[in-house]
Amino acid sequence: FDQYLASAKKAEAAGDFHAAEKEYEKALAIRPDGETFQRLGLVRHMQNEFDRAIPAFEKAIRLKPDLWGAYLFLGIDCYRTNQFPKALTVLTHAAKLRPAEPEVQFWLGTTHIALKHYLDGQEILEELSKRQLENLEVLRILAQSYSDYAVALHNRVAAEHPASAWAFRIHGQALESEGFCEAALAEYRKAQALKPDMEGVRESITRCQAKH
Repeated sequence: FDQYLASAKKAEAAGDFHAAEKEYEKALAIRPDGETFQRLGLVRHMQNEFDRAIPAFEKAIRLKPDLWGAYLFLGIDCYRTNQFPKALTVLTHAAKLRPAEPEVQFWLGTTHIALKHYLDGQEILEELSKRQLENLEVLRILAQSYSDYAVALHNRVAAEHPASAWAFRIHGQALESEGFCEAALAEYRKAQALKPDMEGVRESITRCQAKH
């Protein structure tokens, strides 16, 4: 066991993750061990073998439930393979083990957003952005989530209240963005007729008239 483990760590340090994987597998065939399964998962992860890394991390946490790193990478690899509900469960547990760990918070917030839990994800990432001012990826994901959430809310209004001023305005914006200014103008005028003081509608009408 020790010989294979030493060979695996040497190969891993040299960046030969494939060789390290084979040595970890030999060691585990002799003695199943939580930390070694975690290392096996990591070298598979480093080869972008996310599907194959997942079982190794699952075995690691079964044998050693306090391995927060195994929970983190299991969550990441579930995210990478579009298993978002499972990723959320795993990362929530990782956050209980290491609540202040930035990497855990990043992936937990990102997974919430992938599941369209916009407010939950934004709260986590906004707090993280205060602690990591230089993390541009957090800011990028937040900005995209604000846009996606706004679109989702607009679409919900349009679906649930199709004859409302907001619905006509949203439809007009969609038509205008596709270049159908005459049709967009008709929708904006319907919105204005229902709600003359609606902010932005008059400007939208003027803009469409100029294009038309």
